[in-house]
Amino acid sequence: MRRRHRQGGFTLIELLIVIAILGVLSAILIPNFIRSRAAALLTAAQLDLRNIAASLDMYYNENQVYPAAAGWQTTLQSGGYIRSVPVSPIDKAQYGYQTDAARSSYVLYDGPNKYIQSGVSGYIVYTLSAGSQLGLPSVPTP
Repeated sequence: MRRRHRQGGFTLIELLIVIAILGVLSAILIPNFIRSRAAALLTAAQLDLRNIAASLDMYYNENQVYPAAAGWQTTLQSGGYIRSVPVSPIDKAQYGYQTDAARSSYVLYDGPNKYIQSGVSGYIVYTLSAGSQLGLPSVPTP
């Protein structure tokens, strides 16, 4: 009498169950990962704007005016107020900067609509009076 040896391995049903479990887990984890990354980029942009604002305030304390909008990054770097001006974490573009005619007020901003995944549509704006604001439809005048 011949004995039949059962070959080891997984059945098709077992493989399908494992694939289904992996699919469910990835469907849960991937969106959470994307939301966490988007929130981290938003937080990084807000911190960048606050750091630039601190450098602008140091410049103002020494010169009684804010730097002119043209070449403001170079002015801050060459004066030693900031080592390097950070760029937007989403697209590596320069942050926007505007000042009034008397150079007594300014607006820093990033956007628009770069941070929609973290729930922010519009601009991220940093002003002297209001600090950091999220989701403004336009950049306010300084």
